[in-house]
Amino acid sequence: MISKFFPVLLVAGVMAGALAAQTPPYVGVSDLPPGSINSPYASGLTVLGGVAPYTWSLGPGGALPPGLALSPYGIIAGTPTAPGLFQFTLVVTDLTHTSASALLSIVIAGPAPMISTGAALPAGTVGVAYSQTFSGSGGTPPVQWVVDPSFLPPGLTFDTSAGTLTGTPAAAGRYSFTVQLTDYLGAAASVTYSLTIDNPPLAITTASPLTAASVGTPYSSVFEATGGAPPYTWAVSAGSVGEFTLDPASGTLQGTPKNTGKLAFTVQVTDSAAVTAQQSFTLTVNPPALSVVVVALPAGGTTGVAYPQTPLASATGGVPPYTWSITAGSIPGLTFNAELVEFTGTPTTPGSYPFTLQVQDSAGVSATKSMTLKVASGALYITTARQLPNVAFNAPYSLTLQAVGGAPPYTWAATGLPQGLSVNPSTGQVSGTLTGAGTFAIAFMVTDSAQANYSDRFTLNVALPAAPTVTVSGLTAQVSPANQYPLQISLGSAYPADITGQVSLSFTPTSGATDQTIQFAAGGASANFTVPAGKTAAVASVPLAVQTGTVAGSLNLTVKLQAGGADITPSPAPSASAQIAAAAPVVSKVQVTRSSNGISLSITGYSTAREVTQAVFNFSAATGQSLQSTASSIALDVTSVFGSWFQNVSSSQYGSQFVFTQPFNVAGDPNAVIPVSVTLTNHLGSTTASVTQ
Repeated sequence: MISKFFPVLLVAGVMAGALAAQTPPYVGVSDLPPGSINSPYASGLTVLGGVAPYTWSLGPGGALPPGLALSPYGIIAGTPTAPGLFQFTLVVTDLTHTSASALLSIVIAGPAPMISTGAALPAGTVGVAYSQTFSGSGGTPPVQWVVDPSFLPPGLTFDTSAGTLTGTPAAAGRYSFTVQLTDYLGAAASVTYSLTIDNPPLAITTASPLTAASVGTPYSSVFEATGGAPPYTWAVSAGSVGEFTLDPASGTLQGTPKNTGKLAFTVQVTDSAAVTAQQSFTLTVNPPALSVVVVALPAGGTTGVAYPQTPLASATGGVPPYTWSITAGSIPGLTFNAELVEFTGTPTTPGSYPFTLQVQDSAGVSATKSMTLKVASGALYITTARQLPNVAFNAPYSLTLQAVGGAPPYTWAATGLPQGLSVNPSTGQVSGTLTGAGTFAIAFMVTDSAQANYSDRFTLNVALPAAPTVTVSGLTAQVSPANQYPLQISLGSAYPADITGQVSLSFTPTSGATDQTIQFAAGGASANFTVPAGKTAAVASVPLAVQTGTVAGSLNLTVKLQAGGADITPSPAPSASAQIAAAAPVVSKVQVTRSSNGISLSITGYSTAREVTQAVFNFSAATGQSLQSTASSIALDVTSVFGSWFQNVSSSQYGSQFVFTQPFNVAGDPNAVIPVSVTLTNHLGSTTASVTQ
């Protein structure tokens, strides 16, 4: 319990009837005068309340400006050595060891800001990443760079925090812009810069060798360039393009070659500024275009009968030798012999099968021909897919089985049909209403009029229907701490199968660790339940109920459902939530213990806000006794004591519950002093509890 973490708090000077309280001190200054770097500085501090004398010290967080120091008597003095805004905490302690603190700040001004980067910047190039860092000094931190982005070259941006100009220039030209360095106190320095962005160098981007040409086929290829200053002019500066011509304006090489061979030549491009660039190219002129010549249309096939091996086609043109392949389509049971350009094997499935025959020559040029091969029925065979269409539980089902080959008409039979289904022996129609769920293996057999038969195994998946809507009730938007709330889980409509479910509990505290006392009535963070088939209300071996605990935060419930071994939880998952509000402390019990020289009060309670800041104890004199003073109340600051308890991870097993023990020494007869009440306070309010004698 919390008492083992509390130091004993002894309020001295409590005589029989002699109880007194002091006004705490507080810092009487909120603003400190600014200073300047390397200039002497001194400022005094004031305090109000408390009992003199006072002692000053620095609290945690922040620091005085370098070069300044705080004396115990409340004087900040020295010579600052660094500029900037400095924040720090001052603590004052009076004669009774009561302390107060305040967050203060001092601004130390530095020398005037100055930009050291020269006005002439390195030139940039369109399309090439550019980066320039500007340097500066002086000023009172923090300092900030300022640039009007509308004057920057297109494609560049200025980082005002780092002082960097970066990006990829998008347009050539000469640009002028002003860079300003401004400090915390508003002092500024500025420099106007000039930046030249050049066009990229002229270059031919077309790669060599060019795409091959073919004898007798019109040819066209366009040369391309980048950089420089368009428009461009094109010319052949060395070598020969043979039977082709080069258009000087568009850079198009075109013509219809009559002879094979390999051309080597140099192309030159000139921009509008008379700058030139050259590149060497080769162009291969191949024999006439490759084509496929059909030798014979594909012969028809029959299922179960070896296919006749007949060459399909030959090739003309191109550069032998040739390579044959099938690039699209296939015939079940047949393989393609690329060397003989023919199919081999035995067809397994009747039907009409289109395919694409391709030939490729040694130069990588290819040609194709589309063909179709028909396969007729042979032996008796069931063509229905082995995976039957899925069906929902309790839903009507209908499927007509298909077969080919043999001698119709057919007779159908089945073994392993799920409950509710039957097969029509004459039509092969499988129909009925599924009354079972799961995956079923079924054997179907077809017999033709010549008593030949064929059988195979099939699979049918019967899926459960989607779960109906689920309602979780019993929690209101706001729930009280330390209470138990019964839950009701119900379906929007009855379900045809038994449902097993689990409701899970999670809690997010407003502050600190979770409250381990929050759980279900059966214990733990989850509870199981069932909803029988045809019913809508959930039932559980231990009634569903939630114990709320004593910590402010958000309580959430999530429900998951299963039926037939499958997850049928709706999406999103059913849920409910409630809030436990932060409130004033709650006192459950106050217990008095007396000794020969004092009184001890033990207070049991909880604070959903995990905060208690003050404890006020009220006393009166026993019958026939009198106090030496009219003061009868003691107020104690218990912020740090309760803070230590609530921040300790081990307290989470109690939520926000505590047992706070406060002893008092009494000079004289302890029975003369009667504890009357205790008031506990946090930032949300106070609670007063009478003391039971």
